[in-house]
Amino acid sequence: MSKKLPIYFSDEAWSSLQQLMGEDGKPSPTINALLEQQSQEPPKDPFLDSSLNVQPVQKNTRIELPVALERIPAGPAFANKDVFEKALDLNDFLVINPLATFIAHVDSESLLNAGFEINDTFLVDRSLEAKHGDIVVALIDNREITLKRLMITAKMSKEEIADIFGDPNKVLPKIWLKAENPAYAHIIPSDSESIVVQGVVTFNLKQFYKRSSHT
Repeated sequence: MSKKLPIYFSDEAWSSLQQLMGEDGKPSPTINALLEQQSQEPPKDPFLDSSLNVQPVQKNTRIELPVALERIPAGPAFANKDVFEKALDLNDFLVINPLATFIAHVDSESLLNAGFEINDTFLVDRSLEAKHGDIVVALIDNREITLKRLMITAKMSKEEIADIFGDPNKVLPKIWLKAENPAYAHIIPSDSESIVVQGVVTFNLKQFYKRSSHT
């Protein structure tokens, strides 16, 4: 449907516009195409629209924390040093590429044995190239987002395959996704299915101390 609107231009703007108009004064197809593109909704990104509650990282503040000179052992000989080497900003430590890093939240227990519990907060970097064994956010067959460990079959030994499946000669696709919980099945795509890595998990920001709401 076409619409006519009264629009006023300066002499300079009208001169430039005339160069883009057809001989009969018809609107330029280029201008129409640009306006139509602006009116269309951008395609949804399955990664951002998933149940992982994905949010972009916003480095609005800088909080520096002191770093102890000596490592702290996990045993009873707890280090009690008041000497610090430098200050560390968590933004710089946690975020490699701010424009490609997002905060998300675990929505299942499929990686429970890898330390990922439901509602854990983790960071995803979409600029990193995923490698064998990385925890990744992946799109399955263009319809389902999942959090799993990326497995590249060519990087696996027969012993590793036998340990997982009980058969060292099991035929596997080039890549598949491993669950780290026996209650969940591994995702092994068929020839007609696809796996597209959406980002590599860089940190699991697990909360150990939960403050009381009354403090």
